Formats: sequence, C-alpha cells, structure tokens
Amino acid sequence: MRNAICLSLLFLLLSCESKVKYEKPENLIAKEQMIDLLYDIHLANGTSGVKNKDLENNMNYMSLVFEKYKIDSGRFAESNLYYTSNINEYEDIFEEVEKRLEALKTEFDRKRDSVIRELRETKKLHAPNRSTEKDSIKKIN
Repeated sequence: MRNAICLSLLFLLLSCESKVKYEKPENLIAKEQMIDLLYDIHLANGTSGVKNKDLENNMNYMSLVFEKYKIDSGRFAESNLYYTSNINEYEDIFEEVEKRLEALKTEFDRKRDSVIRELRETKKLHAPNRSTEKDSIKKIN
C-alpha cells in the first residue's frame, strides 16, 4: 500500500513538470548521495510500525538518517527542492531508489522462502510416522 502511494506521488510529480528552475544551492547533496539518502529515508519510513530490539515501535528514524549522512533537514529540503525542479534528474534518482528497494525485497523474499523451506523439511524429519506407529490403546472385543 505504501509503495502504491509513493509511486502515485512520484507519477504526480512527474506529470507536473515545473517551469520554475531553482538555482543550484551551494551545499547541494550530490546525486549519488541523494539516491542513498532517499533509499534510507524510504527504509526508515517503512519501519514506523515495526518494533525494534527494545520492543519500541512508531520510532522516528529520520534524525538517524540525517545523522548518518551528516546533513540537516534544511540541507535535505533545499537539495530536494532543487532536484524536484529538474524533474528528469529527479526521475532518474527515484528510478534508482526503486531498483534498490526492489532488489532488497527480492533478497528478503528469497531468504524468507529459504527459511520456510528449511522449517518444513525439519518438521518432516521430526514428525512421527503415523502409518507405522502402533496404537497404545488395546481394542476391546
């Protein structure tokens, strides 16, 4: 559901190409770093309902993302505004973020399926064979 909303917003942004071109800020976040940053922001937003190791949920991890990249929200906002005014470049950024998120999902699904397969196999190995098992209750004639 969240992905559908993000994609809808992305298409909305792409369909509304701005005629306003903002000046390149002095402290513009480089395109590659912006890709990394937006990827981590999407991951941080996706964890809002997940409990962490201390069993806390609904945590806001955005400050940790900004800390990781040694930027503040103002610098991010300026860079994001600049890139949104250059829609083709912004589209390239989001396509790369989407590729990375899809690759992560594929890897997660592969590992999840592997664990499920192993659990099923383990369960089969340890399950009693009911066809050869004898009933402990004697039949009364």
